[in-house]
Amino acid sequence: MVSALALLPAGFTRHRHHAKTTSGWRRFARSVLFAGLVAAIMTSMIGPLCFQANAQQLEPFVPPANSLSNSPKTDDNEKDDNAKPSRDFAEEMRKMVISLSRWAKGQRSDFSIIAMNGLDLTTFIEPGLFVTKSDAKPARNFIRALDGFLIEAPQYGRDGYNKETAEGEVKYDQQYLERLSNTGMRFFMLDYTDKMENIRKSRENLKDLDPLYYAAPPPDMQLSALAKVPSTPFNENPFVIDTIHKARNFAMVVDSAPFGGKDAYVDALANTNYDILILDAFDRGTVPLTYDDMRKLRYKKLGTPRLLLAYIDIGTAQTYRYYWRDNWRAGSPDFISSASNKGRWGQENHVYYWEPQWQNIIFGNANSYVAGLIQLGFDGVVMDGIDDYRWWANQ
Repeated sequence: MVSALALLPAGFTRHRHHAKTTSGWRRFARSVLFAGLVAAIMTSMIGPLCFQANAQQLEPFVPPANSLSNSPKTDDNEKDDNAKPSRDFAEEMRKMVISLSRWAKGQRSDFSIIAMNGLDLTTFIEPGLFVTKSDAKPARNFIRALDGFLIEAPQYGRDGYNKETAEGEVKYDQQYLERLSNTGMRFFMLDYTDKMENIRKSRENLKDLDPLYYAAPPPDMQLSALAKVPSTPFNENPFVIDTIHKARNFAMVVDSAPFGGKDAYVDALANTNYDILILDAFDRGTVPLTYDDMRKLRYKKLGTPRLLLAYIDIGTAQTYRYYWRDNWRAGSPDFISSASNKGRWGQENHVYYWEPQWQNIIFGNANSYVAGLIQLGFDGVVMDGIDDYRWWANQ
C-alpha cells in the first residue's frame, strides 16, 4: 500500500496532518492499480496538478458596481476612519468564489461548487432591501461559477431548533430562489427539525424548486448526527449517482466528535443509502480521512456509487486546521483578522479573504486545501463562510 503522504499535496502535510488521496469515483478503480506509479510521479512533480480537464467556460469577469460600497475604490492598504479596509466586501467574495470555481474546474471539470447560503450575492442589491424581479441585476459570473446552493433553515431552524423560520425571511429567500430556478442550479435544503409534521410541511412548501432535502437531527444545529426522522432517505434508490442532478437525497454531518472516533464516524456514514454525503475531510477538524475511508464512503449500503462533497469554510481561518501555524495571531500574518468564537473544535479568525495569501491557502495551487480535496477523491465542495462579507460590511 502506498503511504498516505505520497499522494497528498504539501498543503495537507507541511504542518501537522496528513491524509491519503485518490480521484473521483470514475477513476477510483484505476487509482488502486496505478497508486504506485502516481506516488512516484507526484513526488517529482513541480507546480499545479494537471487533470487534463477543461475549465468551465465563464464570460470574462468585469466587476459591476455594488450598492454596498458607495465610496470610490482606494489603494489595497488604505483604511477608512474605522480602520476597516476600504473594500466592496460583497464583490470581493464574489470574485473569490469565481476564481475558486474556475481553478477547481480546471483541475476536474465535473467538480461541483456549492455555496452555503449567500443568496443575496446573486444580485447587485443591498441586503435587506426588498426589490422586485425587474429591479435586481443578476451577478451572472457569480451565478455561472456555482453548481448549486445549500440553504440552511429554509422553513425550520433559523431562530432555534424546531422553530419555524420567520415568514419575512422565507419570502426574502424565495425571491432569490425563484430567480435562480431557471439557471440549472441544484438546491440543497437543510432544515433543523426532527418532527415529521414539520418535514412534510416544509417539503410541500419547497416542492416547486425540486430540491434535495435533509432534516438535521438535534442537538441544536450541530450537524453532528445522522437523521432518524425519517429512518431512511427520501427517494431512496439503487442508482449510480455521478452528478448532483441525478441525486435524489443527501445527508450532511460535519461534526464527527459524537461518534467517538474516525472509524465509527466513517462506518456510520458509509452504512447509509444517501445519494450525496456532505462531510468534513477531517475528523474533529484535525485528523484527515484516508484513502480507505474514502473507499468506504464512496459506495452506498446498496453497493452503488454516490457523490462525496467536502465542507469547507472560505471566510475564516480555523486554528485547528492543518494550515494554521503556532505563531499566527490577529494581524500576523497580515490577512488574519479578529477572532470569532463560533468554531466547532477551537477558535476561528476572520480573514482578509480578498488577499492572495489567504486565497492561495484555499485554492489555486497543488499545495492548497481544494487541491487536497480533489486528490483525496471528493466530487465537490460546499463552501461555508460566504456570508462573512456581512461581518466586514457591518464593522
